[in-house]
Amino acid sequence: MKTTLEIPDDLFREAKAQAALTGQKLKDVVAEGLRAVLHSKRPPAQKRRHIKFPVLTSRTKAPLAIPDDAA
Repeated sequence: MKTTLEIPDDLFREAKAQAALTGQKLKDVVAEGLRAVLHSKRPPAQKRRHIKFPVLTSRTKAPLAIPDDAA
C-alpha cells in the first residue's frame, strides 16, 4: 500500500543511511521498524490485572443493606 508520511529530516536521513548500510530499500527499513514497535507494545494476552476489593463485614449477624438511592 502506498501512503504519504511526514518524517522529521534527521530521522529520514538516519533511516536512509541504515538502508544503504544494510543494502535494503528504505521502505523495508521503515516497515521493519514499524513492525518492531507495534509488536513490542502489545500487552500479553494472558496478563490480567488483579483488583482487590475491600471486604465489608458487620459486627452483627444482620445483612448489610444498601439504600435505594445509593445505587
